[in-house]
Amino acid sequence: MTTLKNASIRFLKGYKKTAIFALTSRCNCKCEMCNMHRREPESISFSDAKKILDFLEKNHFLVVYMTGGEPTLHPDVVKIVKYADDLGLLTTMTTNGTVNKHTLMDLKDAGLYLISVSLDHWDPIVCEKIRRHKDIMAKQIGTLKYGKEIGLRTYALAFLNSILIEDGVEKLIDYVNDVLGVPFGFCYPTKSDVNTYNLGGTLSQGSSSRNLMKCIETIYTLKKNGRDIANLFTYIEDIKNFLEKKTPNFYCKGGEDVIYIDWLGDVYPCFLKGQSLFNILNMEDFSFLKNVKCNDCLINCFREPSFLPQIFSPLYLFAKEVYYSFPTRSIYK
Repeated sequence: MTTLKNASIRFLKGYKKTAIFALTSRCNCKCEMCNMHRREPESISFSDAKKILDFLEKNHFLVVYMTGGEPTLHPDVVKIVKYADDLGLLTTMTTNGTVNKHTLMDLKDAGLYLISVSLDHWDPIVCEKIRRHKDIMAKQIGTLKYGKEIGLRTYALAFLNSILIEDGVEKLIDYVNDVLGVPFGFCYPTKSDVNTYNLGGTLSQGSSSRNLMKCIETIYTLKKNGRDIANLFTYIEDIKNFLEKKTPNFYCKGGEDVIYIDWLGDVYPCFLKGQSLFNILNMEDFSFLKNVKCNDCLINCFREPSFLPQIFSPLYLFAKEVYYSFPTRSIYK
């Protein structure tokens, strides 16, 4: 089973890249901020998934983040995680919270390193309105509690939707940290519709820039004051820098050190780039982008992993990150 110690050794050997791997477009929610459920339901085969994972290991990838749709709806999700873990890849995943206990335990036993569970609000009525799935909040809380109970590194992941921004994110952070006893993480509101990853809807960018900035300031202050927030401190700081039109701490390396792979095997620099770089399943040749220094958006799936290959440059950013991430050490150890 891949441990953080093993991953650290591989990192020192040059394995520093991250792949966001969408296993399926299938989903059992119809979220207001996502258009994935409107796509034709498709899934990658286990044999093709193995080819992609072999490619990632061969090309010095360290982390594979599995998503969808809802990744746990893939019939071979446990086998895919096990195969990735056997290759030495550090596996992470996001679920909408509908995964059953049996599958969650199987994923842990297969070597899943970390799972984030979507949780959009502290009010179950709002959660159901956003996800359009009956009793979704109760299922999400059950998944968070069971994940913690079986020793799986688990945290709650909130999309910064306009309702949460208006109602105040601090209350959700308090609920997640103090009542559920897990770290809180967030996704920055983004609209994407140029490739197979479809985010959008009325809750993606419905808040004013002033209220969004206030929300980020709140998260920044709470992280600085020791609340259990999973996002990198330097990333949160860079959201402030971006909104204030300042130079970032570090740039996104999408297409170079971080890539998006869909269930068809197509590789993209990120969710917002419509041109595929290559297809892993039928390529004769391939190449990643070079010397990428992108500051076009704030999608955490790409911005935060981009910190990994730049972690010691400059060194003071690494020191600052270690200091402010201490309260969240439970998901890193």
